[in-house]
Amino acid sequence: MRTLTVKQGGSLWSTGWHTLTVSTAKYGDYNGSKFLEIGFKDYPDNFTLRIYAKVGKDGEEFVIGNVFRFANAGITEVLEGTGGDKVAKIDDSAEQMVNKQLNILFYKDGEYTRAYSSVAPTVFENAIDTFTENDVEFWKDKAETRFSNYTPGNGTVNTGNGVVTEGGDVGVPVEHTTKTTTTEDIPF
Repeated sequence: MRTLTVKQGGSLWSTGWHTLTVSTAKYGDYNGSKFLEIGFKDYPDNFTLRIYAKVGKDGEEFVIGNVFRFANAGITEVLEGTGGDKVAKIDDSAEQMVNKQLNILFYKDGEYTRAYSSVAPTVFENAIDTFTENDVEFWKDKAETRFSNYTPGNGTVNTGNGVVTEGGDVGVPVEHTTKTTTTEDIPF
């Protein structure tokens, strides 16, 4: 007598969007550029996502800040700003990211699976933000547009609607990858 387990759904490495839980987070510096590197529960330690800091014209860092915002991480206080704007005080220590969830876009670059650096929130509400399903889709669409405009031409992703998007001609840093040789997509 034999048993057979048939896995349902996509694999851990399928292209498209994955809702992942952060397992590790740490700051680093690469050639003078500050970054936040995050790892994910159920994935190997060498599969990480590196998010580089970018500062706007107003002097405020916004890329890593948005990762904290989208993960609902580290918000300590919300103040009323000018014109009805809200100002959030965020504890941006890396450990605030652990056990938080983000939507991460996976794509194939040759035989490697990569995580794209533009993330999207999950559905949640806090003192400063409310992210509905429509809001999540909006941020996913923005990330997919960035992907198609700025990823090296050999990157492809299935965006979930059956459409495979090929990356554009301009490259972005995509340093952390994992080569997959799994057969998880095979149903038997």
